[in-house]
Amino acid sequence: MALALTLGYLGEDYPGSWWLLAVSAVLQGIIMGFMMPSRTAIIPELVGEEQVMNAISLNNMGMNTFRILGPALGGFLVASLGFGASYYTTTGVYIIGALFAVSIPHTRAITAPTTSTVSDIVEGVQYIRHRKTILLILAFSLLGMVFGMPYMFLMPMFTEDILKVGATGMGIVMMVAGVGAIIGSLTLASLPNRKRGLMLIIGSVIMGLALVGFSFSHWWAPSLFLIAFVGLGQTSGMTLANTLLQYYVEDEYRGRVMSILLTQFSLMSFSTFIAGVLSEIFGIQWSIGGLAMILILISLIALTSVPRITRLD
Repeated sequence: MALALTLGYLGEDYPGSWWLLAVSAVLQGIIMGFMMPSRTAIIPELVGEEQVMNAISLNNMGMNTFRILGPALGGFLVASLGFGASYYTTTGVYIIGALFAVSIPHTRAITAPTTSTVSDIVEGVQYIRHRKTILLILAFSLLGMVFGMPYMFLMPMFTEDILKVGATGMGIVMMVAGVGAIIGSLTLASLPNRKRGLMLIIGSVIMGLALVGFSFSHWWAPSLFLIAFVGLGQTSGMTLANTLLQYYVEDEYRGRVMSILLTQFSLMSFSTFIAGVLSEIFGIQWSIGGLAMILILISLIALTSVPRITRLD
């Protein structure tokens, strides 16, 4: 992308160059499909089972930190040096990350399976289907993503039409949500391995309640206060679901289970589409607020009726 911008193959003067963006998106999706499950599955081997929650919490804290700093840095680079500089910077960061990855110590030898990829996928699905605890954690996490996350992509409708604060206000809202997520990550990183299943559900309840309040708020200060708790509940749910799956899954199935978990990011696009359709019919406040109410209901049902999750440490 950086070279295409520098050499003039991509830009406003070449309307037909949109296909480069499409190819880039496909390649990024493929690469992330391989990279993210691998990065997630390797954590227990590096830190040990008892430190998994702490490690995942710190990892999420890093992501949320750059969620705050990234847009500001990107905006500065684009404004001062152009879009190409932003892509060259991204490339440099990827190279640095690759150098760190090369330095990761070897943990243990694993014999490569002789079965086909399709057989491995089928075996992974059957494993999840017959492990009720893992299936419940996955289902709860995926439902939380579907009903809780569309607000991120529809935030301009709140900042433009409801709060009337424009693009700058939107940046502040997302920054405050990131700060709440960082606080949640630091808190989880300092906690012992106790009642993690219960905390998973409580985090979803907190996110749902805060999101309902944010959806129907017309005032700037209360909206910022509530969005911080949305970020806190969001990172709590993601971290604890990831941790519990890592802790209870068998080593040979960890990568496949993590792959299923990470499909939640694909589900966000689907749920955002549904939320957009509902916004056209009922308005953005009832769309996001209504989905958040469903999230609260699901969480309360799990809290009162699914002891298999609430009893997980």
